[in-house]
Amino acid sequence: MFRFIFLLVSLSLMPSAKACTCPSTLSTDQQVVDGMMQDAAMVFIGKVTAANLPSLNSAKRSFQFVVHESFKSVKKNVVTVYSALRSADCGTTLALGKTYLVAAYGRENMPIIRSCDRPEEIEFVAQRIALLRAK
Repeated sequence: MFRFIFLLVSLSLMPSAKACTCPSTLSTDQQVVDGMMQDAAMVFIGKVTAANLPSLNSAKRSFQFVVHESFKSVKKNVVTVYSALRSADCGTTLALGKTYLVAAYGRENMPIIRSCDRPEEIEFVAQRIALLRAK
């Protein structure tokens, strides 16, 4: 009996696993652009020049971008954004040398990219870029 109670208490104290879930609504390019401009800390087109695994001080991976064009809040030529390590934690990965349309969220000194708002290669988002340029 004591073992059973101990097991129940142990299980109840364990951290619960959370999975990353993304909204399943389909949005128009205009809705996506409006959402990016309203909610993101920064929006820009940039080329990935470095991808780093976490350090002892951070449990996030980082991506360094050379900024080609800024649409919101990017004042530097080089920007670092962060992502969780695992997709279950809403993390994502990006390819070195590719150019993306990026919407980063959170604080400007620690911008985060999430799998639900994953940066997209510019070849596939020409309409969104045109809408951003028209703003």
